[in-house]
Amino acid sequence: MKKVLLLLLLFPLIVFSQSLQSDEFLWSKERKLQKEDYKLTTHDSNFQIRSSINFSYHLRGFNVFNNNFNRNIINKFSSSASTLDTGADNIPAILDYQQTNFDLSEVYARKMRKELLIHKNKLWKGFDYANEIFNNLTSEFMKTQALMNEETNYGLNVQKLQLWKQKIHNDLEELSEFDYNNTSKIKIKKSSKEEV
Repeated sequence: MKKVLLLLLLFPLIVFSQSLQSDEFLWSKERKLQKEDYKLTTHDSNFQIRSSINFSYHLRGFNVFNNNFNRNIINKFSSSASTLDTGADNIPAILDYQQTNFDLSEVYARKMRKELLIHKNKLWKGFDYANEIFNNLTSEFMKTQALMNEETNYGLNVQKLQLWKQKIHNDLEELSEFDYNNTSKIKIKKSSKEEV
């Protein structure tokens, strides 16, 4: 019987309040997932880890005047909805793979921040465009995540995982202006307007 070692739960949400709960934290390049972040424990060797990671957005009428949309889209981890088998012998490896998934989610949060800024004039008519881009990016994220799961065998193929980590790192660097903590005005280059 083949065991499923890892499972990542993604719950993309459109939220109306973005205040974090006490058991939640935002993605950060400095802070990596740790064993202590998983508040639910299990002893099920078939599902050694489950992570509650989501990116969501919040917009209001005056958001069209923003210098950037970095604070309107969040990528967070929820400790009280995440489970870890504390008896697993490969905890560092499974945490590392969950961090890779969290990093991938951040790539898509940044893509949304960029897309909304490039096309912020579409928000004057309402937020249908934001809903559309959110749905498209969520679908793209889930397909990319499934491909990564397949190619890396849920992180067990270390060589393939390193290739994915490098690609995700490159994407994060390329989208560095769209980090949540960047509150400065972002100038979109003409060539960027043609990108999706």
